[in-house]
Order: sequence, then structure tokens, then C-alpha cells
Amino acid sequence: MKIYVDKALEKQWEEASLSNNFIFCKVMSENLDLCKEFLEMLLNIKIESISLAQPETTLNVDFFAKGIRLDVFVKDNTDRIFDIEMQVIGKDYLPLRARYYQSVLDVSSLHAGEDYESLTESYVIFLCLDDIFHKGLPIYTFKSVCLEDSTLVLDDKTTKVFCNAQKYDKMPAEKLRTFFKFLVQKKPDETDFSKIINEKVLKAKITEDARRTFMTLEQEIRLAAKHAAQAAAEKASKEGYEKGYKEAYKEAEAEKDLAVKKAAENNARKLKESGVSVEIISKCTGLSLEEVQNL
Repeated sequence: MKIYVDKALEKQWEEASLSNNFIFCKVMSENLDLCKEFLEMLLNIKIESISLAQPETTLNVDFFAKGIRLDVFVKDNTDRIFDIEMQVIGKDYLPLRARYYQSVLDVSSLHAGEDYESLTESYVIFLCLDDIFHKGLPIYTFKSVCLEDSTLVLDDKTTKVFCNAQKYDKMPAEKLRTFFKFLVQKKPDETDFSKIINEKVLKAKITEDARRTFMTLEQEIRLAAKHAAQAAAEKASKEGYEKGYKEAYKEAEAEKDLAVKKAAENNARKLKESGVSVEIISKCTGLSLEEVQNL
């Protein structure tokens, strides 16, 4: 039996590198030493160890709340939380997404009965291939600062970081420059660290299971996108029909109002010719005194 192979998906798999969500999650979750080193360099902090790496974790606050699907979710030995998101497409509303992600992380980590002081530091990190803020910075780090006194930082233990991969040459550490250069160019250079990253990517792609999972996920994404496009088209068509109906209704109402007014004016003229006072004509026809006088 001949097995159908999607050539486009095959090519996509062959070209998939670290900037692909699936590959990124797999590399980071299977190489915690690399993930730890990356976080230390990016955030300029010391991490003794990290654990609980959960690629593409889904967190739901409750039945009615919007759940989130995390790319790489890890904790260190002090329970600091790190969420790393590979953001290739869908850059709209990233600041608002970061806000929501951080709030869901807090709710999911604070159990019933615990005090607020149990909340630990949390970092939401977006690795972007473009400069979403258009300020030319390689890294944008956000904390809550008092507007009246910029030296006063709100100690809510939250940090949001947006990385601009296009400015890889401006990153603060050599390995960070190598990492983001590889992210953009999708191929290793002559540095040892670049070669190590490339080896991790190749290793992540070597098994048939990885290839099959990638294909399945991409097909599901395509199918979801197709259904979303169809739903959007149907909605647009329905709204267009409803809009057309509403416009036709408005036109009909306008024509009716015009006809009613003309009839009222004709009746007012007859009453005026009969010597009826302007005030009574106005009350009988609904026309204003001025309109009756101008007839």
C-alpha cells in the first residue's frame, strides 16, 4: 500500500531549527544544562539547578478562565518560575499576553490556604525574531516602577523579558550572541557553543517518533487554521447579510417616515385652508409650529 507523504511537511521538518516551537521545546526540556545556562546569561542571575521541565504545559485556572499553553516551563531549586516562549509569529498583544501568562502562573502556583508571601519570583520570557517595540534594543526587561519616583520598584517579584533576536550582535554575553545568531540564521558558525546548539537540534530531530509527532502537530495546526478561516468567512458572510438587511430596513424606514411627513403636510395645508389655528394643526399632525407656519 502506497503511503502518502506531504512534501511540504517533509520540507518543513528538514528545515526546522531552534526557532521552531517543537524543536525549541524539545531541545530545552531535554537539555536542562543548556536551559539553565541560557537563563543565567539572559537574566544575569545565578541558578543552582532547575527541574520540572515541562514542555508545552497547559495551565487552566478554572473552567471559565482562558487556559494557556506554555512552551518551556521550569523551576529552580528556590522555586523561582521561568516560562520561556518562542515567538516566531503572532506578535500582536504580546505585552498583554505576558501579563496574563504571569497572572496564571501565580494562580497556579499559589495553593488554597497559602499566604501571598508564598509567591516566588516569576519570569515570563518571549524570544522574538523581530523588534516588537521598535527601539533597537536587544533585550527589553520590564518591572513595576513608581511613576513619581523611578528609583522605587514595586517588589511584586515579577519580571517580563522580551528578546529581539535581530540584535544578536548587541547581546550582553558572547554565548547569548551565538545563541540568538543561530536562532536567526538557523545554521552554526565556527564557535564551539554554536556547534553544541546545532548538535542538540540534530539530536532532537533524529528519532522517527519526533518526526511523526512534528508532522501530527503541524497537521493539527493547519486543520485548526483552516477551520478558523472557514468560521471567519462564515461569520463575515453572515454579518454581511445582516448588515445588508439592516441597511435595507433603514432605507425602508426612512422612506416610510418621508411618506408619513408628506401626508401630515398635506393634511396641515387642508386644515390651514379651513381656518384651523396653527396650534391645533401642530397637535393634530405632529408637525412643529414652525413647520406648519412655513407651509
